[in-house]
Amino acid sequence: MAEKVRKMNTVKASQIFGDYIVMLIAPCILSVLFYGSRAVSVIAVSIVSAVLSDILMSIVLKKKFLLRDLSNVFIGAAIAVMLPAGVPLYIPAIAAATGVIVAKIPFGGSLRAPFVPAAAGFATVSVCFKEAVFSYTENVEDKLLGSQSLASLLSQGKSVHFNLGNAFDIISGNIAGPMGTGCGILMLVCAGYLFVRRRGALLATAGFIGACIIFVALFPRINASLLTRIILELSAGSLLFGAVFLITDHATLPQGNINRVIYGAVCGLACMMMRYHGTYEETVCFAVLLTNGFSPVIDSFIKVASSIGKRKGAAEK
Repeated sequence: MAEKVRKMNTVKASQIFGDYIVMLIAPCILSVLFYGSRAVSVIAVSIVSAVLSDILMSIVLKKKFLLRDLSNVFIGAAIAVMLPAGVPLYIPAIAAATGVIVAKIPFGGSLRAPFVPAAAGFATVSVCFKEAVFSYTENVEDKLLGSQSLASLLSQGKSVHFNLGNAFDIISGNIAGPMGTGCGILMLVCAGYLFVRRRGALLATAGFIGACIIFVALFPRINASLLTRIILELSAGSLLFGAVFLITDHATLPQGNINRVIYGAVCGLACMMMRYHGTYEETVCFAVLLTNGFSPVIDSFIKVASSIGKRKGAAEK
C-alpha cells in the first residue's frame, strides 16, 4: 500500500513540476540571450547541485532516489534565474543544496514540504551573501539603470522616467537585475500556461498581485503617476516570478478558492511591506516563506468561519 501511494505521489510530482519546468524554459532562454555562457553556467551549477544533493541524502537516508519527480530540476533552475549572471558559482550551488536538503527532504519530498524549497534556498544565500546576490555588474553598461537594479532604485525612493522609449526594456527585463525574472511579458505567458494546466493555483497569484497594486496605490514611495508606480514595482526584481512560480506551489497552497485568494493577498502585503521597510531590495522569497506558515491557519480560519455561518443560518431557519 505504501509503495502504491509513493508511486502515485511520484507521478503527480512529475506532472506538476514538469509543467513548471516547461514554463521555466522561456526565462532560462531569456537569461542566455541576455548573458550568454555565463547564464548557462549558473543554471547548470544550480540544477546539478540540487540533483546531487538529493542523491547524496538518498544514500545517507538509505532511500530510493527518484529523479522522475523533476522537483530538483525545478528548484535548481528557479533559483538560478532569480540570481544575477555574475554571481560566484558557489552561491547557486549552496542555494540549491539548501533548498533540497533543508526545505524538501526532511519533510518527505516536494509535495509535502511546508515551505517552498526554491524560496528557502534563495533566501538563505540572500542573507549569507547579500552583496553578491544583489550585485548586477554584468549589466554595468545598462544605459537606463547603470549597474543598479530597478528594485534597488525604488528602495532608495528614486523613480525612473517611464516613456515609450524605455517601456519595452523595463517590461521585457532588459535592465540590470536577476537573470530571467524581470520580463513581465514572459511571466504573463507563463501565467497563461498555468491557467490551462492548474487554473486554481492562479487564485493565489491574483490575490498576490492585487494586494501589491493596492499597496502601491495607497502608499507611494516614488514621485510618479499611479500607473508608472504600479508598472515599476511589478517589473522590479522577481515579484512577478514569485507570483507565478513560488506562491502557486502545490504543497503550500491552501484548500478552497477564497482561501487561496486570501493567502496570495497576505503574501503580497508581506512582500510590499518588506520592500518598503526591509533591508533587502528583493523580498518576495522571504514573503513566500513567511506566508507558507500561515497556509494551514488560513484553512482553519475559513473552515471555522464557514461552520459558524452555517450554524447561524440553521438557527435563523
